[in-house]
Amino acid sequence: MSQFTRRKFIGVALGAGGAALLPGIAFTSSPAEARKTPARKETGSALARIRAAIEQWRVDGRLFAADSLAADDNAQWDKLVRHYFDREAYTSISVNSANICPSMRPVTAMVDLVGRLLAGDLSFPMRGELADASLVHGLGAVKDWLGLGNIKTQADFLLALVANSTEGNNFINNGLVSSGFFDPQKDNVVVWDVNHPTNYDAWFYRKATQGWGKDSVRVLRTKMFAQKVTDEEAKAGMLPSDPASEDDILAALRQVVDNNTKIVTLSWQSNECGMLLPMKRIVDELRSINKAIYIHADSAQTFGVLDLRLDEVGVDSISGSFHKWPCGPKMVGILSMNNRTGAAEKFTPSIWGYDEHINTPADYGFPAESGTIDPNAKRFSYLGQQNDATLVSTWMAALFHTGHFHPGVTPAKIEARIHALGGKVQQALFRNLPKLFPDFTEKTAYRFITTPTANDKLRSSVFLFRTPDGIGAGDVMKHVYEKHRFAIANLKVKGHDLLRISPTFCNTAGDVEGVVEAVVDVVKAMRGNKLASNVETRTYA
Repeated sequence: MSQFTRRKFIGVALGAGGAALLPGIAFTSSPAEARKTPARKETGSALARIRAAIEQWRVDGRLFAADSLAADDNAQWDKLVRHYFDREAYTSISVNSANICPSMRPVTAMVDLVGRLLAGDLSFPMRGELADASLVHGLGAVKDWLGLGNIKTQADFLLALVANSTEGNNFINNGLVSSGFFDPQKDNVVVWDVNHPTNYDAWFYRKATQGWGKDSVRVLRTKMFAQKVTDEEAKAGMLPSDPASEDDILAALRQVVDNNTKIVTLSWQSNECGMLLPMKRIVDELRSINKAIYIHADSAQTFGVLDLRLDEVGVDSISGSFHKWPCGPKMVGILSMNNRTGAAEKFTPSIWGYDEHINTPADYGFPAESGTIDPNAKRFSYLGQQNDATLVSTWMAALFHTGHFHPGVTPAKIEARIHALGGKVQQALFRNLPKLFPDFTEKTAYRFITTPTANDKLRSSVFLFRTPDGIGAGDVMKHVYEKHRFAIANLKVKGHDLLRISPTFCNTAGDVEGVVEAVVDVVKAMRGNKLASNVETRTYA
């Protein structure tokens, strides 16, 4: 078809206005010009440009080589925050890491770079390079971050990049059943009543809709705003929200686990009560009861918080999100499988598609008619087209957390800093809550704060607390944002209307002091009718 004929055909099919929008046709003055191919911009390979950016951030980080980043050295951490976060551009300061965090500059810069690369070149060679950047180099860096880098196994994929913790948790509670590993007519799964809904309600939803047995879901229960439970409550598997020791947690767990328990799935740190579970002790205890119990640790509130050292802890799987505590890219998470326990083989994945190289399981020797699939975490990577920009940017987050950019950073130092910020939240609450509750003392703090205060080992930096009677926590959240420009959270947990403050390493000590003072200021103003009530209906329930 000649150019003239082609243009005539397009004009008839789309109308003159439609033809005017077609690139290479609408603004040409002659058929010869229309046939010209635009000059290709020489940009170098995608991996070369990504590595160049990484090298520049590494060089920039040498400026901080002398900083030891002691947990309480606010001056050094403030320098880090100013370097890696564009706080001047924020219209509010988030102290809500249990939900979402700002992304670090290297992360947002990489998202932009990969977006530009893809805008100019969507070819398979380009996308293949980006796949290598994310699911070879990126996952390798994440393995180092989680203490898995030196483990030599036959499986290449101990990790999968998924959408977020929600998707990871649902892979778990769906896949263990559909594979036949868990028989809901005779087996039981133990969940914690302050798990995230995707690791609590999701189990009950499946029980209700799939005809599971009556005792198929057992619950480890929490007595809110309490330091002790009665003998009867203890026998029923209940623990206080402010336990004296790890033993209280283990004792309660033993009451709900029996010979038919096939799965124990717990939030490693609860976003609903702030308790940090002693996961290694829990794993050791459960393995002593039954080595075949599958243990999943929802790590939405520990990925990027703790120096996880998964190989030492020994859980079968974890899920986590980059958009929370790690300050990484949005809409990408991890699902880590313990290859030593054959964890991945116990699952049938709920998504069957293709991977980053447009390969299906059949391309790796697992034809569909065989009913088998990769014996490792790669079985969760057949997700179809994903956002290459966010996937590649997980590499940047991992490089930061392992000290490749800022030489003082290690997972252990991040853990210590976040724990120290949690301590500052507690101290600020101890100083300020007496202004709102006349009977508040450090000894009675557990009546007002759900996060454990008696034992520092049982918390990190997720603090939930009451508001005075007649003061809606949602209204306080809204006014703290509008008046003081701090972003916090409002949760309804087990019938309690709570505020939540959860700082991470992107926050300063000043943020922590300021946000607690902002809460007190708002409550006082509401009591004096200077700020409205019943104005905020949104909550996480």
